[in-house]
Amino acid sequence: MERLQAALEKARTARGEDTRPVQAKAKRATSRGAVHEAWEAIEPITLDPRRMRRNRIVALSGGREASPVDLLRTKMLQQMRQNNWRRVAVTSPGAGCGKTTVCLNLAASLSRQPEMKTVLVDLDMRRLALADILGIRGRGSFWDVVEGRVSFAEQAVRIGQNVLISVNTQKATNPSEILSNSATARLIDEIEAIYRPDILIFDMPPMLMTDDSLAFLDKVDCGLLVAAAEKTSVSQVDVCERDLAAQTNFLGVTLNQCRYSSGTGYDYSYH
Repeated sequence: MERLQAALEKARTARGEDTRPVQAKAKRATSRGAVHEAWEAIEPITLDPRRMRRNRIVALSGGREASPVDLLRTKMLQQMRQNNWRRVAVTSPGAGCGKTTVCLNLAASLSRQPEMKTVLVDLDMRRLALADILGIRGRGSFWDVVEGRVSFAEQAVRIGQNVLISVNTQKATNPSEILSNSATARLIDEIEAIYRPDILIFDMPPMLMTDDSLAFLDKVDCGLLVAAAEKTSVSQVDVCERDLAAQTNFLGVTLNQCRYSSGTGYDYSYH
């Protein structure tokens, strides 16, 4: 095959044709193969539908209950594509707003778009919410990858063919320092280069409880704020919006835990 490609390029050169498009096409094909192999090397896991439903992860199969999440996904993607953004940080003013549930539902919704590749990384290193929802134990944590004790390929898991997830199975003692570390920025760049995701979602710590999120927000393209209905105050949203806008592009606010609309308890609004 390589000799045939070389012969074709030699013939085109002899005819005075530009061979650069052919070379670029061959390079892209090789790159696609390497990306596919990298994804296939990540251990796949199968999600328990009953466990997912108990934890309000409703977007895996689509349908009426997934509609609010799908709407959030589509609006988010439209805005990110318009601005050529790939990295989104999802945070909240305080604990209990459901940002991890939103992150995982977004990843589940994106998994139903086979042309999209998504990487979800848990950066809320003081809690183990994402690992608890998925039931993952004993794989190490994302901060272990940052500190070089395990590779991302060994620590991450794959959902289907197009979603990679990295969780924390142990709490970090110095999350703010890890998130501001240049090694973390290099690792994110490396993940993006090797796996070529269309979107990277970062499940961030709450903004008003520690400085953890502020230590990382300059490494993303945009930020999404999750507020809890009847719990998060307008003043808290205003403070977080200002802080987000000072560090990155402010994508919007999604209102979680609404009691109205479909009556399922899984409703989201976005603006």
